[in-house]
Amino acid sequence: MTTRITKQRFDNLRSVGGGQVVEDIELDQCTFVGSSLVQWDDPNPSLVVRRIRATRCTLDNCTVVGTRFEDVSVEHLAIKGGMLYLNGCVFSRVRISGRIGPLMAVSPMPKPREKPSPVAEQSIIRAYESIDWALDVSGAEFTDVSLDYVPGDLVRRDPETQFLLHRQRLADLDHRALPIDADIYLSRFEHSPFDSMVAVAPKRSRHFRDLLRILERLRELGLAE
Repeated sequence: MTTRITKQRFDNLRSVGGGQVVEDIELDQCTFVGSSLVQWDDPNPSLVVRRIRATRCTLDNCTVVGTRFEDVSVEHLAIKGGMLYLNGCVFSRVRISGRIGPLMAVSPMPKPREKPSPVAEQSIIRAYESIDWALDVSGAEFTDVSLDYVPGDLVRRDPETQFLLHRQRLADLDHRALPIDADIYLSRFEHSPFDSMVAVAPKRSRHFRDLLRILERLRELGLAE
């Protein structure tokens, strides 16, 4: 049974630790302040969020670490308090659409005062081996976004503003042929374990036209699709 929640505010709501499941919820115009989905105990993203539909919600200074998202739909998401970092998360059949605030899918976050674990990275790589598609961002209008830690070939995208980059095509690159500021996108492979990624010119960014021009030039050079 699905739980429906409308126009509610949640302060410091937290799910902490692996092995938990948050599922079957519809959220409409809800706000989460200082809330967390966090697990460090398991190198696999074993805090699971599944079958969630969120519409016109707001995240204010929220934290997400080591979480697996399955069959989730997010439409129009306001993000306050700076960039939303999705640390060491795995996505399976997640749709993001509409106006979306700034977010980044990045590497696993270690426990406080501990070093990053290579086991966590390998666990995420293995998790994607059994996923048919990870993200659908084709209908999303971001203010800012980076999807470095999601394999690009598992992302459904808008080819007009969302480009597929391949690590191998950059191996013997003559940087003199690149447009100015192309490293904004190409250097991200230094932080990704995957051979492809989707680079986005965010439609709601004030730098949209400049970023789109860079990516279109990379496509002309055969470095992007």
